Amino acid sequence: MSYNQPPPPSGPYGGSGPGPYGGAQPNPYGGGQQPPAEPNPYAQPPGYGYPQAQPQQAYGYPQQQGPYGRPPYPAPPAAGGGGHRTKIIAITAAGLVVAGAIVTGAVVLSGGDSPKAMKLITPKTLDKGTYTLDKGTDDLKNEGTSVQESMPKGATSVLAQYKRSDDENSGLAFSGMYGEISDPEKVQDEMFKGFENGEGSPTVEQKRKRFRPDGADGPAVDCEVVKLYDRIYAPACTWAEKTDAAMVLDVNAEHTSVSDADMEAFAKTTAGIYKDTREPA
Repeated sequence: MSYNQPPPPSGPYGGSGPGPYGGAQPNPYGGGQQPPAEPNPYAQPPGYGYPQAQPQQAYGYPQQQGPYGRPPYPAPPAAGGGGHRTKIIAITAAGLVVAGAIVTGAVVLSGGDSPKAMKLITPKTLDKGTYTLDKGTDDLKNEGTSVQESMPKGATSVLAQYKRSDDENSGLAFSGMYGEISDPEKVQDEMFKGFENGEGSPTVEQKRKRFRPDGADGPAVDCEVVKLYDRIYAPACTWAEKTDAAMVLDVNAEHTSVSDADMEAFAKTTAGIYKDTREPA
């Protein structure tokens, strides 16, 4: 465009629409045919992979409750993008663990001999401050995310979402229950089955393996590495005892290859979470 030509009108069809700063632009020549408007360099479509605007939802979860107590999950985010993408991935993966808790409840039986009763809690931080509590059981329930109704009598569900203290776009999901468990091994099996059949199309990339990070006196922690939404690799670990069981999922959107997800290291982290989240009932 020559500098001797009049500036184009800002309206999309050559009319005197609002200017770039919200004010109406009068026609300096008093009417008549306007030259065609040039494209607005600031109105280009978003870059490749940038997520489109979506209706705002409470922390990524729709408000309606899904069948069998499982909440409906948000659609997987588009590839590319920035912090919003990674945050959505972390939230979505947190929701996946809820599915495991539902199945856990189906195989918990009350009665029989059991050791000293324990309960699960969700402290403000985990792993020496690595993770900071974002939402606990009551917070999630208020948003429509709860599996307590699927638990048998005498069992209590505990859910939590944590953010990494050094990266709010990565986090940890915690899903557990406490009560009297008749068959801990079966509970662990069912937790993994429920998780693997959940949303996000998780596929097992490293098969389940048992660890005892604290030796024979510590918890037996079973872990596997899954691929979520065909691009994020995350370790998932569980423990199950006569009094309580839990699944923990670590989600980092930067972990885009299987070598990024260290199953053994997260088993050790889970053993620490085991200590942090259990106390006498």
